[in-house]
Amino acid sequence: MPQAFMPSILSNPALQVTIEPAAEPGREVIRILVIGSAHGVERIIHELYRLGFAEVREWSKPQPTGRINEIMRVLTRYVLAE
Repeated sequence: MPQAFMPSILSNPALQVTIEPAAEPGREVIRILVIGSAHGVERIIHELYRLGFAEVREWSKPQPTGRINEIMRVLTRYVLAE
């Protein structure tokens, strides 16, 4: 119902939101954020890849944070809920 009040296209493409399906029963969604300069964020993501933590392609595309020279990227993982 709330979507009925949202415009179909936002004026700023950077504000477009991807709606993910709800986690399956018994699984919890966990999001890991990396926020900083574009160069710093990329270095951290590649270091985490080198350590076997996550594939580079698993991270979201860079998103603006609203601060000058700062972006964020998000990794979504699922864990078993307790």
